[in-house]
Amino acid sequence: MSQKEIDAASAGADEAPTSTTAKASSSPKTGSRKPATIGPSIVIHGDVTGEEDLVVDGSIEGTVNFKDNNLVVSENGRVTANINARIIRVDGQVKGELYGSEQVIISPSGKVKGDIRAPRVVLEDGCSFKGSVDMDTENSTVGDRATTPRLRPATTRPVRPGRDTPEAGSLRN
Repeated sequence: MSQKEIDAASAGADEAPTSTTAKASSSPKTGSRKPATIGPSIVIHGDVTGEEDLVVDGSIEGTVNFKDNNLVVSENGRVTANINARIIRVDGQVKGELYGSEQVIISPSGKVKGDIRAPRVVLEDGCSFKGSVDMDTENSTVGDRATTPRLRPATTRPVRPGRDTPEAGSLRN
């Protein structure tokens, strides 16, 4: 899927039956403007944020936040950052966590090392991916992982050989 296909998909989503206010506010944002580009010779160390679509041909180290917009990491693009965007497409290399509010796509040339959280995830044949995928459809925040309680087994630990009773503090709830 190229940037044109992503733009066409987002334009098609804008035309879905919704209220007129939502259509008017979302169409000038992504459908009518050409995406911004970080060229192949550009290296950015720090936070990158914006209110338009972005194509990364260069390198970014830090954080990338395009919450309501699309992000494409091209074949030459190298990103070492946590990424937050509406639709994320990886054709190059990404090291970090990917949070897509709609979709994350890793193409055959894409290489990702990190966790993916999005309602829809596409790992195309031939891509390289090392991490975990969370496709929870609820609108959860990044901090939810820290507040989720750990599950513990309901059984007690076995008694060590040579002991008649379990050790103090070995029972789990």
